[in-house]
Amino acid sequence: MTNPKRPDVGAVLSGLKDFQRDTVEYAFQRMYRDVDYTRRFLVADEVGLGKTLVARGMIAKAVDELWDTVDRIDVVYICSNAQIARQNISRLVVATHHELALASRITLLPIQLSNLRSRKLNFVSFTPRTSFDLRSNMGRARERALLYCMLRDHWRLEGKAPLNVLQGYKSANRFRAMVDQIESQYEIDRGLQGVFLKAIDARGRTDRAEGRRDLRSRFKRLCKKFPRFDSRVSPEDSDERARIIGELRAILARACMEALEPDLVILDEFQRFKHLLEGQDEAGLLARGLFDWSDSQSGDEARVLLLSATPYKMYTAAEEEDDDHYEDFLRTLCFLEANEAAAEGYDELLRDYRSALYALGRDGGERLLAVKEQLETRLRRVMLRTERLAVSPDRSGMLAEVRSTPMRLEVQDLHGYRALQNLAATIDHGDTIEYWKSAPYLLNFMKNYQFKKGLERALGAPLRRAEIETVVNGSESLVLSWKQIEEYERLDPANARLRWLMEDTIGRGLWRLLWLPPSLPYYADSEPFKVHGTANFTKRLVFSAWRVVPEVVAAMLSYEAERLMISSFENEPKNTAEARDRRRPLLRFSVADGRPTGMPVLGLMYPSSALAQLYDPATEAGKPTIDPAVLVERVEALVHDRLSRFFVKAQSDRVDESWYWAAPILLDLQADPDNARAWWTDPELSSGWSLADGRDDEDGAGWASHVDAARSVLFAPVGLGRPPDDLDQVVAQMALAGPGVAALRALSRVTGPEALWNPCARRAAGQIAWGFRTLFNQPESMALVRGMNNEEPYWRRVLEYCVAGNLQAVLDEYVHILQDILGLRHRDCEIRVREISNNVGKALTMRAGTPTVDDWSCSGDGHLQIEQRRMRVRFATRFGDEKSDVDFDRTRAEQVRIAFNSPFWPFVLATTSVGQEGLDFHPYCHAVVHWNLPSNPVDLEQREGRVHRYKGHAVRKNVARQYCQLLTGQPQDPWDALFDLAVNDRPSDSSDLVPFWIHAVDDGARVERHVPALPLSREEQRLDALRRALVLYRMVFGQPRQDDLLKYLSETLRASELEHYVEMVRIDLTPPRSER
Repeated sequence: MTNPKRPDVGAVLSGLKDFQRDTVEYAFQRMYRDVDYTRRFLVADEVGLGKTLVARGMIAKAVDELWDTVDRIDVVYICSNAQIARQNISRLVVATHHELALASRITLLPIQLSNLRSRKLNFVSFTPRTSFDLRSNMGRARERALLYCMLRDHWRLEGKAPLNVLQGYKSANRFRAMVDQIESQYEIDRGLQGVFLKAIDARGRTDRAEGRRDLRSRFKRLCKKFPRFDSRVSPEDSDERARIIGELRAILARACMEALEPDLVILDEFQRFKHLLEGQDEAGLLARGLFDWSDSQSGDEARVLLLSATPYKMYTAAEEEDDDHYEDFLRTLCFLEANEAAAEGYDELLRDYRSALYALGRDGGERLLAVKEQLETRLRRVMLRTERLAVSPDRSGMLAEVRSTPMRLEVQDLHGYRALQNLAATIDHGDTIEYWKSAPYLLNFMKNYQFKKGLERALGAPLRRAEIETVVNGSESLVLSWKQIEEYERLDPANARLRWLMEDTIGRGLWRLLWLPPSLPYYADSEPFKVHGTANFTKRLVFSAWRVVPEVVAAMLSYEAERLMISSFENEPKNTAEARDRRRPLLRFSVADGRPTGMPVLGLMYPSSALAQLYDPATEAGKPTIDPAVLVERVEALVHDRLSRFFVKAQSDRVDESWYWAAPILLDLQADPDNARAWWTDPELSSGWSLADGRDDEDGAGWASHVDAARSVLFAPVGLGRPPDDLDQVVAQMALAGPGVAALRALSRVTGPEALWNPCARRAAGQIAWGFRTLFNQPESMALVRGMNNEEPYWRRVLEYCVAGNLQAVLDEYVHILQDILGLRHRDCEIRVREISNNVGKALTMRAGTPTVDDWSCSGDGHLQIEQRRMRVRFATRFGDEKSDVDFDRTRAEQVRIAFNSPFWPFVLATTSVGQEGLDFHPYCHAVVHWNLPSNPVDLEQREGRVHRYKGHAVRKNVARQYCQLLTGQPQDPWDALFDLAVNDRPSDSSDLVPFWIHAVDDGARVERHVPALPLSREEQRLDALRRALVLYRMVFGQPRQDDLLKYLSETLRASELEHYVEMVRIDLTPPRSER
C-alpha cells in the first residue's frame, strides 16, 4: 500500500470562511466525538454559501481522525449527474498525493478496486441513475464489455453470439476493441469477480427453485437470436436483452457496493434522488446498504454527510396537495435520525409550535419562543443551516425590487390577441390570454403545445383551414414574416414584456459590446463602452413558466442585436445562408504564393512576456478617469526606448510591416533570451498554442507555417526594413490590451509573477488569445468593429476595440473569479492555468445556436404552408441543448452556462428550470427577471439565489466602488487586495458572509428582482401576496397546511407586529462559533 502524506487539516480549514468552519467543527463533533453521536448529518446552508467547501473541511477532519486506525480510507461522493461530480470532486480532495477514482458508474469498480486497495486514501464518485437504477437498462458499452470478461469463463461463453448480445448499439468493431482493452490493460479484481459470480449462481438457484428460467439459460437462449452482430430481432427479444443486461448490472452493482468500505459518504443535493433514502425497491436497498455500511470486526461505521439548500419541500401551497411539505419534512428527519420513531417527537414539538403561532398577538410570544428553542435544540442534533439574510442589517440580503418601466402596450399587440383568440375559437380552445401576455409569434415558436397541435390538425379540414387562413393572413402581428427576416428588417416585439426587455438591453446599446465592462476599470471608458447605462449593466436571467418564452426571448433579442451589428457596416444586408457564407473570417492564417499572410494576427495573439512586464495597467486601478490615449502615449515611450536599439539594423528604406509581429518577439529575446528561445523551439508549439475546438475553418498547415515564420526570427533574423511610423503606438496598444499579453498578465495575477515566463502559462494565454480570434471572426463581431472604423487592416481595429474595452481589467476580474469558481487556489500553476484557459476558451468560442422556427406562409395556391427555418441565437439564449450553426456541434447546456458565467455573450439567459437545477449564475449576473411569477415564496427565493453567491457581480461592483481609490502600489491581484480592504473595514462582529456574500453601499449594486407586469394585471396582485408570504413563511417552518397559517397570521397581525415577530421566532440553526 502506498503511503501518501497525511493531509494538512489546518491548511484545508484555513481555506474556509469562518461560518463554513463553524459548520465543519460542529458537524464533526456531532458525527465523531459526541457520546450520542449521529451517523448522518445535514448541512442545509442557504443556496450559494459554499456547501462543497464545508464538505471538503469535513473530509479533512474525518481523514485525519481515521488516519492512524483505518488501513484504507474511502470517501464516496454521490451527486445527481457526472458533470457536477467532475466539477466538485476536484474541490473535495484534501491530499497532495491521492488516488482519485472518478467512476461515474459503480459497476466499473472491478477494474479499479485493485488500485483502491493499494492506496491509503481514495475518492470515488458516481451518480444514482447510473449506479443504482439499473434494471431494464443496458448501461454503457464499457460496462457490458466488463460483464463479458467477467462471465466468459464461468458461463463458458463461446463464439460471437455473446458479444453480439452484449454489444448493444455499439458497433461490433468498437465493442470488441473495448473487450480487448479491458483484458490487456486492466486487472479485474478476482475477489470482487468471485463475489459477483457467487451472487449470479445464488440467483440462479433461487430462480430454478421457484420455477423460473435462470439468467444463464435466458442469456444462452438469447444468444441464438443474435448469430450476427447486425441481427434483426423482434421487439420482445430486444426488450429481453435490456432486461437481462439490467439484471446483470444490478447484481454486479450490489457486489461492488459490498466491496466498497465507505468511511464517509457525501450526498450532494440529495433531494434530487431522495427515493434512494426512502424506497423499498432494489435501488433503495442497494443505496442504504452503502449508507449503513459497518465492519462488525473493527467496529468501523460509515458516516453520511448530506448537502442541500432545500432538503425538503420548504413550503406547500394549498393547491399542491400531492406534494406535502409536512410529511416530506418528517421523512427527512427520520432518515437523519435513522429511527422512524423519532418522527413522533418532532411531530409533538411541531404541534406545540403551531399552537403557539396561533396564539401570537395574545400572549406576547413567550410560549412560542420557548417551543422554538426546544425545536432548534432538537434539530441541531442532526442539521445546521446558515442564511445570508441573518447578517444583512435590513434583512434584505442586498435584494432590491426594481420597478420596471411601465409596460408599453401597443394597438398592434391587442390586434394580435384578438387574432389569437379567433384562432382558438376555430379549434374550440379556451382563453389564450396567458399565452398572449407571455410571448408573441406563438405559431412560430410553440413546440408540443396542444393549442399548436390543434391548429395543425385543423389545417387538414377544409372548412377549418379556410377559417385559420383568413385569421392568419388578416393579421400583421400573429406570425413572423420570413421575408422581413431575410432582409434584416426590424421586427415588432408585438408583446409588452418582450418590448420592455429589448429596450432594457439592446435599447441601451449593449449590442455594441462583445463583453461587459469591468467592475474595476483601469482607465476611462471610450466608445463603444462609454454609452450611457452600460457601465453598470449586469446580465439578465429570465424565468418563465412557459416553455415557449425562452425560445422567443433568445430568438428575438439575438436577431435584433445581430441586425443592428450587421446593418452598422453593410448597406442593404441580407440574412441568408449565402450571405453568411460570404462573410468570411478576417483574422486568418492563410498562405499565398508560399508566404504566410496573417503574421500580424499572430502578433496580436502572441503572449509576449516582455510586453506583459513592460507596463501593468492595473497600477492605474482607482483612477478610472484617466484617458486611455494618455496611457498609450506613456507606454509608447517605454516601447520606443526598448525597440530603438533594433532600428539601427534596419536594412531597407521600405516600410516593413513585419515589425508589428516581430517586435514583441525581439523584446522577449532581449529580456530573457533563454526562456524566449525555449518557447519558440518547442516542437509542439503550433498545436499547443491553438485552441483545438474542432470547428476552426483554417488550414492547420497554414497556422503551422505562420509559427515557423515567427520562429525564424530567433535564428536568422531577416533584414527588417524601416519600421512603420506608428509601430511604437501599436506595440504599446498590444502591451495594454493585446489578447495574448492581457491573458498572460491575467493568469500571472493568480499564479504569481514568475508565470510570465512559465511555458504552461504562456501556452494557456495563447489559447485564450486564440479564443479571442474566434470571437472577432464571428460575422456580427466583424460587422460591429468595421462599422465603427472601416479602415484596413481589421486586426488593428480589433486591437483598438480591446483597448477601448479595458480588456486587461476584464480578464483580471474574470480569471480571479474563475479561480474561485473552479476551486483552484490550492492547485499547482499548471493545473490552474490549464483549467482557467479551458473555461475562458469555451466561453469565447461558443457558437450561435440555431433553434428551429415554424414559418407560416402562403404557398403558390394561396394556402398556408408550414416550413421549418432556423434563427441564430447568441446575444440571448435559452438554457438547454440546441443545435448549433455548425452541423457537427451542439451548443450544450454546460457550454451555455460557462459562457453566461463569463463577461462575454450571451447577455440574456432565459429558462423555465434553472431554479430547480441548483446551478450558479452569479459571476456576471445580479438581475433576475420573473417573466411569470412562481406559485410560492420559496421558489422565488430559489430563483434569486442563483445570482446571489460568493463574490457575485453585485458584490464585486460594490467592493470596487468603495475601495478602489485605496489601492496602493502594484498588487499582484487587485481583486485580492480589494477584498482584503473590505474584510479589514467590516464591523468586528461580522462573519465572512461580509463582504464575500453581502456588501451593500449607498446607491450601489443590488440583486435585482424584475417583475415586468402589465398594469392592473393579476401579476401585480400575486406579487403583493408573494411579498407578504416571503416575510411570513419562515415563521410557519415545518407546519402542515401552511397557507392557512399564513393567511391567519397575515390577517391577525399588524405590519409593525409582523416585523417584530418574524425576527423573534425565526428558526435559527446556525452553528455556534468555533475556536479559531
